Amino acid sequence: MSKSLADLVRDKLKAGTLPYDDPVKMWAGHGSGQPCAVCEEPVLLAQVEYEPQYDTRPPIRFHTGCHRLWEAERHRGRYLPNDGPRS
Repeated sequence: MSKSLADLVRDKLKAGTLPYDDPVKMWAGHGSGQPCAVCEEPVLLAQVEYEPQYDTRPPIRFHTGCHRLWEAERHRGRYLPNDGPRS
């Protein structure tokens, strides 16, 4: 059985592949063909690509739905015990 996108986001947050912290800036525009940080499928030119920017991380890119899951799960992780770092 394959994992849901929400499971992938939680796993990547726990592993540190995706950040919990807020980005310095957030960009959105046409897809660049680069892989999404969640599903690893390319974000096509006809799709919206979200790119949160950090001072200390290489660029990460998301499809719209994957970005929303990342936002929801990283905020959820701040408030649930034993499910992420505490700020």
